Amino acid sequence: MCPMTHIAKGANAPVPTAPLRIAVGRRHVPGAPLVEAAALLLDAAGAVRRDADLVFRGLPAHPSGALRHLGTGDGDGQVAEWLELDLPRVEANVRRILIAGYCDGAPFGAVPGLYAQVVAADGSPVTHYDVTDAATETAFVLGEFYRRDGGWRFRAVGQGYDTGLAGLARDFGGGAAWTTPGPNGRPASGPTPLDGVTKATAGPIPEAGPDGTGKPFPHAPVVASKAIPGPVPAPVPTGAPPAWGPFLDFEPLVHRGKGATTLTVDLPFPPNSDPVILQARLTDGHFRFLRVLPLGLDDVDAVFNNDLPEHHGRALLVPPPAGGPLKLEVAHSGNWELTVLPLTAARPLTPGTTRGSGREVFLHTGPAAELKVKASDRGSGWFRLHAHRGDGPGALREPAERLVHAWIGKRVREKPRIPEGPLLVVIDKSRHHWEFTVTPLA
Repeated sequence: MCPMTHIAKGANAPVPTAPLRIAVGRRHVPGAPLVEAAALLLDAAGAVRRDADLVFRGLPAHPSGALRHLGTGDGDGQVAEWLELDLPRVEANVRRILIAGYCDGAPFGAVPGLYAQVVAADGSPVTHYDVTDAATETAFVLGEFYRRDGGWRFRAVGQGYDTGLAGLARDFGGGAAWTTPGPNGRPASGPTPLDGVTKATAGPIPEAGPDGTGKPFPHAPVVASKAIPGPVPAPVPTGAPPAWGPFLDFEPLVHRGKGATTLTVDLPFPPNSDPVILQARLTDGHFRFLRVLPLGLDDVDAVFNNDLPEHHGRALLVPPPAGGPLKLEVAHSGNWELTVLPLTAARPLTPGTTRGSGREVFLHTGPAAELKVKASDRGSGWFRLHAHRGDGPGALREPAERLVHAWIGKRVREKPRIPEGPLLVVIDKSRHHWEFTVTPLA
C-alpha cells in the first residue's frame, strides 16, 4: 500500500495498481450546489477514443469493466459522488484517466470544501486533493491518473470550464459525436448533447510533465498527512452484474423537453421484454411534479405520477408485451430530462448505509440480509418497496414481492428481510427521503 498523502495543485503521488475508489466530494451544506462526478479515458494523443470513454451518472459503466459510476454517499458532514476504477483492467492504449466534477446552473466557487479523494479497496485513503481556487467554473478536472514506469500515479489538476461537461468533453475530442442529432431529436450516439464550449482558463490541461513522465511542478509540494476527512462511501458493488439474461443492452437514450409531449423510446424491445430503467431529472428548480404514462394506459400504470424530491428519480419502465418501440406521454410544468438505461445501471445495494430520496432501482447480489428502512415525508405520502427476482427471461415482468407498504406515512421504520440475490429492490412509490442499512444474515 502506498503511504497516504495530501497533495497540492500540480503535485502527484503514486497509487497502487489495484482496484480503487475515487470521491468527488464537498461539505454537506444546505442549499449548496449539487456536484456530479465524471471520468474520461484518454489515449496517447490525449483524446477520447469513443463515446463510451466518458463515464458519468447517465453512462455509468465503461465497456472494459475498468471504470464505473457508483452513486452518492454522505456522512460525517460530507457528501460525495463515487467512481470505481480497476487499474489492472484499464486497456493498454488508455494512457490517462481524468476525474472531473460538474454542476448544473451553479459555479464551483459556490461549492463548499470541494475535494478529490482516492481510496483503496479496503477503504483506507491513498491521496487527497483540496480545491481552493474554484470560481466561475461549472465543470472542474480535479485530477488525473497516468502511467509512469510500469505503474500509475495521481496528479492534482485543478482545471475549470465555464460551460459544464460540454466544454470539458469537447476539449478532449468528444464534442462532435455527442452533438450529432439522431432520430426524435436525440443524439445519434453518446449520452447527452454537448453545446457551447467556454473554458474558464486559457490553454489545455497541461500534461503530467513536459515528457509525460509526471514530474511535479516546483511550486506544488506533496504534504504528508496522517488523517484525511472524507465522506462515508456509497455502496460498492461486490462483482459484475449477474447474468440473469438475456437483458437488452444499449447505450443510454436521453430525451429532453418542456411541458406536455409524447415521445418514442425507439429500442428493439423483444416480445415480453424485461423492464428497463427510466431516470427523470427536472431542471426547473421550482417545479417538482412529473407524470410519465405509456400511451393508451391509465394513471394506475404511470411510470411517474408524483413530486420528485431533489428533482430526480428512477423507476422501472415495462415495455409493451408485443415488443417494439414504446410511446410515452410526458407532462411537467417546466423543463425535463428523461434517460432510458439498461438494468445493469441499477444502483448497487451492498452492506452498509445508503441514502437518497424518491423512487430508485437497486441491484442486490449478496447473501440474505436484513434491510433497515428509515424514511420521512412532510406530505405524508405513500412509501412502497418491492423485490423482483430475475430467474429467467421475462421474470421481472411478474408480480413482485412486497417488502414495505406504508400508506400515508410521514415516518417509515421497517426491517424487512431480503433473500439472497440476485434481485432488484425497487422503491416504486415515494416522495420520502430515505436511508437503507443492509446487514447480511449469519
